Amino acid sequence: MTMPEKLFDPIIHPYLCYRNRTKQTRDSLSPSYHRHDAYEIYLFLGGNIKMYIEQSCFDCEPGDMLLISPEQFHTHSCNGDCEYDRIVLNIKQDLLDKLSYEDVSLDECFRIDNINQVKRVKLTPREREEFIELFDKFQYARGHVGFGYSLLSNSYLTQILIYINRLFLSGQDDDTKNLMPELIQNVMTYIQEHLSEQITLEDLSEKFFFNGKYISRRFKKYTGLTIRTYILDQRIALAKKLLNNGCNVSEACYQSGFSDYANFIRSFTNFVGVSPGKYSKQVNPN
Repeated sequence: MTMPEKLFDPIIHPYLCYRNRTKQTRDSLSPSYHRHDAYEIYLFLGGNIKMYIEQSCFDCEPGDMLLISPEQFHTHSCNGDCEYDRIVLNIKQDLLDKLSYEDVSLDECFRIDNINQVKRVKLTPREREEFIELFDKFQYARGHVGFGYSLLSNSYLTQILIYINRLFLSGQDDDTKNLMPELIQNVMTYIQEHLSEQITLEDLSEKFFFNGKYISRRFKKYTGLTIRTYILDQRIALAKKLLNNGCNVSEACYQSGFSDYANFIRSFTNFVGVSPGKYSKQVNPN
């Protein structure tokens, strides 16, 4: 995982969808951990990859469907030479709200109890065929201009979301074998629980009884990120939540662990793409 770090990957439009088949090798560059500002529906159809979601790592099997929330870090790595085949649908909250009804919330399936929860179900071959058929119809309708096609594409998208909700609400696979090393899981948990405090390699070494450089190397190997970058991203994510909840910029700065206000403004703008003041006005226009 040695690509340049791109931790926040915004989705420009209300949704983004594609089916992609690519040739990958064990030496193929994998993206670093990243997150979107939209929910992600991911259907694995073929290949040989490991999926990483926050503190979890597992081998994907054909038919695995994953739901990833905007708050969750995720990435993948290739285990060997293969054709990597998947369907991805990113959808923003505003569109989910628009397509939902008063008694039917289409975002129900995406709700998580905690940031480390993995939402994963295995589709049967028949369920895969049904989903792909719906997806192909949606792709066809959204790719045409003419009477009724926009309404038709919204109809197919709604059917897809209903189908997914039924899959996840009827039963979820909780037997995912986590391949992430325990040390990396524990380091992530410690960082998440101590964001408002100073965190150094010396602190981690003293806490987990490993040399700080060793911890740093292992963390980089499995996440593609330096520990410093991970801490910075987690603090930015916390600051965004604080701003969403009505905190002012100064409160968000210090409550998320930044001791330097200018550094907070600069880091937030680099990671999010807008200043914290502008972001606050976007999420709290009133």
